[in-house]
Amino acid sequence: MVVHISNPYEDLKPQDIAKDLVGKRTFVGWPFLHEAKVVAVSDSLFKYERMAIIPGAAPKIISNPHPPQGVGHWKMKAERIESTYSKKTGVITGTVDVLLHVRPLKGLKRLESGAFVKDYEGSDKEQEYAVQMTLPEVVCEDPRFLERDAPPLSEEFPEGSKIFFLGEHAYGVAAQVSATTETTLSVILAFFPSDKAENDKFKAIVQSRVSVRYYPSFKTAEVLGISSRAVSKITSSFMVLTGDGQKNNLGLSLKFEAKALKVIDYSRKDPSGKFWEFSEKAVNLMRDYKVCQAYYGCLHG
Repeated sequence: MVVHISNPYEDLKPQDIAKDLVGKRTFVGWPFLHEAKVVAVSDSLFKYERMAIIPGAAPKIISNPHPPQGVGHWKMKAERIESTYSKKTGVITGTVDVLLHVRPLKGLKRLESGAFVKDYEGSDKEQEYAVQMTLPEVVCEDPRFLERDAPPLSEEFPEGSKIFFLGEHAYGVAAQVSATTETTLSVILAFFPSDKAENDKFKAIVQSRVSVRYYPSFKTAEVLGISSRAVSKITSSFMVLTGDGQKNNLGLSLKFEAKALKVIDYSRKDPSGKFWEFSEKAVNLMRDYKVCQAYYGCLHG
C-alpha cells in the first residue's frame, strides 16, 4: 500500500505560511506525532523568521537569504525527507518546497507561581520537517504535557505531609506541614541540636585555618623519595587481604576520588581539578608512615 499526501499549503506563499505558523505549536514526525514549536519557515532561497526590527515595535516576518552553501544544503535536506518517506515508509509526500524549522517539546516546567507551562528545546536541537507532513492539531493530546494552573496549596501540600524546607535560615532541613491558606504554608522544622553543634565546630575549624602550603602529588613523591603511584595508593583506601582472610585498609584515606572528597588541611584538588595536592601535614604524616619499610618496598615497583 502506498499513501499519497495532499499538501494543504500548496497554493500559499512561504511568507504567508510563516505568518500563520511561526510562534505556534505543530505536530511533527508523522506517523508517530509529537509536539513542537515552529520558529521559522524556509524555502530553497530564503528563511522566514519573526523578528522585531524596531525596539518596542511589533515583530514582523523577515526573509533572510540563505548563504551560498546554504542553498545546496537546503535542497539536500528536502530531497532526503522526500526520499526517506518514499523508500522506507511507502508515503508519497510530493515535492518538498517548504520546510518548517521547529523545536521539539521537552516537557513541562514549573513557574514560581506553581503553574506548569510547556518547555521547548533550544536552538541547538532545532529540526526541519516538510510542511505537508505536519499537523496543527491532533484528536487526542498526551495528558502528561497539558499546561495547567497552580494547584491549591492544600492539595499539593496536605496537612501533615513531610517536606524539605528551602528557606534562608534552615535550608535543607526536614519539615512537616502544619497548616495552609490560599497563599501561605506553615511548617514545623525538625531541629537536632547535635547537628548545629557539628556545624558550628566545622565552621570554627574552617575559620581558624592558617595559610598552608600544598605540594602537587608528583612533588610530594619527590620529597618523600617514593613513586607517584605509591603516593596515590597510601593516600587513598588501600585494601589488603591478610592471611586469615580478612580485608584491612592500610591506606591513610586522605582523598576520596570517587566521591570527590578531601580532608581539610591535608589534601585538596588543584584549581584545574585534575590533580591532587598535599599539605605539609600530609607530607609529615606520610614520612612517619615510612616506618613500615617492607610495605613501602612493595609500592616502589
